[in-house]
Amino acid sequence: MKLGKIGHVGIVVKDMEEAKARYSALTGIDTWYELVYDAPPEIYYKGERRLSDVRLLLGGKGHTAVELICSTGDDNIYTEFLRRHGEMIHHMEYNVKNLDEELRRAESLGLTVFQRASFVSAGTTVRYAYVGKSEDDALFELIEATLPMGIKKGDVPLELQLGALTGTYKKVK
Repeated sequence: MKLGKIGHVGIVVKDMEEAKARYSALTGIDTWYELVYDAPPEIYYKGERRLSDVRLLLGGKGHTAVELICSTGDDNIYTEFLRRHGEMIHHMEYNVKNLDEELRRAESLGLTVFQRASFVSAGTTVRYAYVGKSEDDALFELIEATLPMGIKKGDVPLELQLGALTGTYKKVK
């Protein structure tokens, strides 16, 4: 796999409001953006459909964002990670233009796909997957975003700010 720059570092948290305040104080991030779903994400953990509510906040300065993840409902990769490890860094995220191709490449390197999901946000179709040697090892999140008219997004500068304009993200404090 030859991936570009890290898009964000994902941190699984128990309490979103407490974590937002704590990470704001630690990192100096004063503006967070919440991902807006057109409908709940369709999540498959270890091949099984899961009904989970996943709240995501992103913030940051520079090129790499911090993502806070809080999940309720059916068990999934986040709830299992939180149960085993507590709050901590969960993954590194990379944007890809062809998720299926990258997953084949990851599997050819001996990595396993643990969770896949898809959702639509402000007309953009997002598909993602978590891959790694094990769920207790370094995990990589690969995200494919397809804009309306079939355009594959890849890396976009100022993504959070642009997303706030298009409705993919809503600005929160």
